[in-house]
Amino acid sequence: MAAQRFADFVFRRRGRSAIWVDPSFASEAFIDLISDPDRLLELPDCEIIKDQSKIKVGCVLLGAADRQVRVYIKRYDAFSWRHRLVSIFFASGAIRSLRGAVILADTGVATARPIAAIEHRQGRFLSRSFYLTEEVAGSKIVNRIWLEDLAALGGAAGVHRRRDFLRGLSQLFARLHEKNIYHNDLKDFNILAVPQGPGGAFGFFVLDLEGVRRFSALNRRRRIKNLVQINRTLGKYLSRSQRMRFLRSYLGSISSDAQQRKLWARQIEQASRALDLQKVAI
Repeated sequence: MAAQRFADFVFRRRGRSAIWVDPSFASEAFIDLISDPDRLLELPDCEIIKDQSKIKVGCVLLGAADRQVRVYIKRYDAFSWRHRLVSIFFASGAIRSLRGAVILADTGVATARPIAAIEHRQGRFLSRSFYLTEEVAGSKIVNRIWLEDLAALGGAAGVHRRRDFLRGLSQLFARLHEKNIYHNDLKDFNILAVPQGPGGAFGFFVLDLEGVRRFSALNRRRRIKNLVQINRTLGKYLSRSQRMRFLRSYLGSISSDAQQRKLWARQIEQASRALDLQKVAI
């Protein structure tokens, strides 16, 4: 069973690596294997997904106990001296991601199973951290599901399948917000979808967890911000009626008033256009 609380993760040290690992992956051999994630990212069979100045992501097949596991490794670099100085007072990206996964698990929202969080520090100063997760088998990011699997489906069956997908996705947002959980970058490429059986249902998994926070109450501004994020990404592939269907489903537990729905829709569209204009200006 996957660890459900931060305290469930086993702490180990290997050289300069401080490692928090899921108990079911906590064999000495596996801890030795993951203790140098940079080496794993340099393996010939490691597929590099993203390579930027602050972030690097790779996927590699590793042996764990009696099975092979496809592991995603996300590296966070402390890219400046200022960042290293303030790292004394703040958790690393890997630890924030692990805590975000625990928050989601506590509320029944799915994410890729966390395997380990690893920090490299010189004294108290962070140099790098790594967040390792197990692959979500059979998944695609939601915009690929929409464009490759759903958009071209014809007939009544296609209409119903697209509606089921949008309903399920909207309920993911609704559940997060009902539980007062905020994700600071809830765009389409940070959500995976997996078909579940022949009935048309989908399972959804939230990624990129270092910005996940739980509040005592989630205000409207943060709710709107999340809805704008999905509207500016997946929303550009949807018709107006599909966007309204998504919003109507999301608002089901908040408001059934048509005027309120129009107000929410107007705020989302205005905020989306404002951000689009800023991007063009840059």
